Amino acid sequence: MPFRILGVVHVIVGFLLLPLTMFFGLLLAPVLLPGPVWVVILGIRLWRPTGRVVVLLRRTHFVGMSVAALLCVYGVLALQAAERSAAAGGGLIGAFGLIPLGLGALLGGTSVTSLWLARRLRSDDRVAA
Repeated sequence: MPFRILGVVHVIVGFLLLPLTMFFGLLLAPVLLPGPVWVVILGIRLWRPTGRVVVLLRRTHFVGMSVAALLCVYGVLALQAAERSAAAGGGLIGAFGLIPLGLGALLGGTSVTSLWLARRLRSDDRVAA
């Protein structure tokens, strides 16, 4: 049951990441689009988890954790720059840093939960064998 819920979460996160890829324009969309599409495919494969899905899940979410960390760092730096800009009289789009920060937190939370459950599935496979 936890893997079905995790599969649904993967599909939702994949669809939430799709607008982010389009945000950067159609020029970069072919480069960025495979990530969210792969997350959706992985979510569908989680309905019937196997040992192969665990390997794919671990590889995907180690990369996902690094992307999430970069998004969070970028969000924090953008918020700090917005604070400096507001102090100088600017700051019309100061809250822009919340977008990558929120996406990084969402992706990071999904990655940590997925890695924890993948470890649990691997230990369940050892007990069953």
